[in-house]
Amino acid sequence: MRRHATTTALAIVLLTLVGCTTSTKPTRPGKYEQTWRTPYSSTSCGNYLTTLDAHQQWVLAADMLTGARKVDGATVLPDDTDVDRFRQDITTACEAQATAMTTEVGATLYLLDPSYKP
Repeated sequence: MRRHATTTALAIVLLTLVGCTTSTKPTRPGKYEQTWRTPYSSTSCGNYLTTLDAHQQWVLAADMLTGARKVDGATVLPDDTDVDRFRQDITTACEAQATAMTTEVGATLYLLDPSYKP
């Protein structure tokens, strides 16, 4: 009986130690990794403002700005500061019109602001 109690106690200690060394931290997505699974063309400004987290908003802005600039001949990614500004412009526009689609907002902003062009 005593041996069974010692074995049980040792098992509990080992399980506790294993639990302490196991990491449960989620992995961070890569800088440009898209984790929002809905196509941007189906993403409303309301979704953008209330459902997407900051990383997802940034990646959306980076994807849209990069795609628009490629059409205009760009071969390099936009600077992070341009993506930050584009994201902020999308946020501002979406706050004014929550039913608009993010692709429409992004395209309009790109066409209206020549500073985004390569």
